[in-house]
Amino acid sequence: MPALSARFPASIVRWAGPRWPWQLGAVVAFWLEIRFFVDLRGYYGPFWSPVLFYLVSAALCGCALMAQLDNPPGAGPAPLERGRVLGSWLMALLGSVAVLYAQAPVLAGHPINVHESDIVPILQNYVSRFRSGEVVYRYITNLPYPLFPNHLPLQWLPYVAADQLGIDYRWWSLGIGLLLGFGAYLAFLNGLRLRLLAFALLAVLPWGLLHYFIALDSGLYAQTVELTIVAYYCVLAASIFSRSALVQAAALVLCLLSRYSVLFWVPLFLWLLWRERGRGHALLVAALTLAGVVGIYVVPFLSKDWTIFFHALSEYKIATMGEWSRSAEGSGHLFGGLGFAVFFYEFGGGDLAARIALLQKAHILASVGAVALSAGAYWKLRFRLDYRTLALVSLGFYLSTFYAFIQIPYAYLTSLTLFVGMFVLALAWRRPPAPVAENHRR
Repeated sequence: MPALSARFPASIVRWAGPRWPWQLGAVVAFWLEIRFFVDLRGYYGPFWSPVLFYLVSAALCGCALMAQLDNPPGAGPAPLERGRVLGSWLMALLGSVAVLYAQAPVLAGHPINVHESDIVPILQNYVSRFRSGEVVYRYITNLPYPLFPNHLPLQWLPYVAADQLGIDYRWWSLGIGLLLGFGAYLAFLNGLRLRLLAFALLAVLPWGLLHYFIALDSGLYAQTVELTIVAYYCVLAASIFSRSALVQAAALVLCLLSRYSVLFWVPLFLWLLWRERGRGHALLVAALTLAGVVGIYVVPFLSKDWTIFFHALSEYKIATMGEWSRSAEGSGHLFGGLGFAVFFYEFGGGDLAARIALLQKAHILASVGAVALSAGAYWKLRFRLDYRTLALVSLGFYLSTFYAFIQIPYAYLTSLTLFVGMFVLALAWRRPPAPVAENHRR
């Protein structure tokens, strides 16, 4: 028996390689992140819970980064294996069926109700105005309260087709998430050099994760279309490993014109491309991204009324003030265990407006700080690390930081970080490229 126990760790090292402690750490961190988001959300109180959730999110990024130190990038993407591609898409089909089966009774039992959530009714106003040729960005007056539109075009434009076909926006959003978002994840996974067992387990992850969310928190996506945004960020995460400037620019446009979350991270990504892919590639990505923003948002909408942007910011402030005003000790979204807003609500000085302003400043400083820390890590490790690894890990770390300091930490918003975390977890298991001689023999 002692001889067997002595051989067992060595067998693990031979199978997984010397990186396995960091890979195991990434798995544990991701598992804890899921637990703190779902069944242990708020379990340790409104103050410790968000801290623990953020720490395990950061630990996932750190373990993935360490697991990929001194792992060379290789000459190109891993060769696609037909069996894995077919198997992954079979998993996509079966997983999608399971998710649809779980979500169907949830949506049937939660008809769209503006008193529960105003997201879908607001999007319906955008789409209706757009289809009839009206001005989209003007006050909405058919809700229980007047509201100035504050959603960017790619949050509502995908639903023009759904409206025309008479499909519930929430079903359409689910379809976008399953097809576009999880499809991008599979494409990313097939481009990594993964052992078969790791590949099989990771291929199941997005559908298992979404099914788990629905099973334990059925209301998470019952009244929202957040899975569209999840899909966009999955495309962005996958595009980091793409060699196409067009793909990377399209991914940036999808995210920038749906929500501002990624704004502070974009300069870091362009800087990495400038240094590692060359000035021409970085400038092309930047130019295509700018063209997309101008063509989709500035020309058709913003140029008609340049005050739209500032009206939208004012609307965010009004919504934040309303949510904070309704919060009471121990209740409400601020006390849900997912964000640091509760610290500013409880311990910030001055009235609510002053505390919100303090949180907004901290939000910007923390987000910029996460980007600066990632840039410093790249500069320190640039000779030991594939820049794409740093870009993806930094995206996960940045988004975890951004949503930790968001003014209203809704659970459905924070769920985005876990789906990006899937990519970070998968990256931790990427194997070094095969030796040149082996590739030649193949």
